[in-house]
Parts: sequence; C-alpha cells; structure tokens
Amino acid sequence: MGKKQDRKLKKLVLDKGGEFQNNNFKNLAETDSFIHIFAPTEAPEHNGFAARANHTILEKSCCMLNSNNLSDCYWAEAITTGTYLSNILLTPSRNNHSPYSIWSKASPKIQNH
Repeated sequence: MGKKQDRKLKKLVLDKGGEFQNNNFKNLAETDSFIHIFAPTEAPEHNGFAARANHTILEKSCCMLNSNNLSDCYWAEAITTGTYLSNILLTPSRNNHSPYSIWSKASPKIQNH
C-alpha cells in the first residue's frame, strides 16, 4: 500500500461492502501486516464515527458550493477542501489537537491565497 509518510497502518475497520471482501485485499493486509476487520452490519452504531465524519465533510462541501453559488462541477474540489478542513481543525475530543497534527506530529500549514 502506498505511503505518504513513514508511518505504518495498524488497523482498518471497513463496512461489509463487496469491494473489500476478496482475496486480493486479504493478501494485501497480510503482506503489509495490518489488521482489517469488518464492522457488523446488524449494529450500524459501530460505523457511527465514520458516518458522522463523512456527513460533516459533505455538509462543509455543500455549504462552500451553495454560499458561493458554485455549480456541481466543483464538487470534487469542495470535497477535497472539506476533508482538508476536517483534518486541520482543532478537535476538543483530541485535547484540542487536529487529526493532521496528531498523525504528522507537525502543525498544519495554513495559508491565505
């Protein structure tokens, strides 16, 4: 699996979508030595964190598009920006650190273009 940083994936929790339930993905997990588990479909509350995070990114993206009267052709840029914002914003549940700073052990670069 490609790495952007010198960090190792330890565990990956997935839903039971068919795209990850195959021997190729199982072999990748074994080769790269990470644990992959499937969240139970009968207990959607286990997917709550990821579902809420994705919903928040979608809300940010829609707000950016709507408040600037942009067409849907900018959807990919809005999603990318929404994801970036979610990663660099301070989070009370993480002792006011951002996911970016926890992962990279560095402060995010914020510039006004």
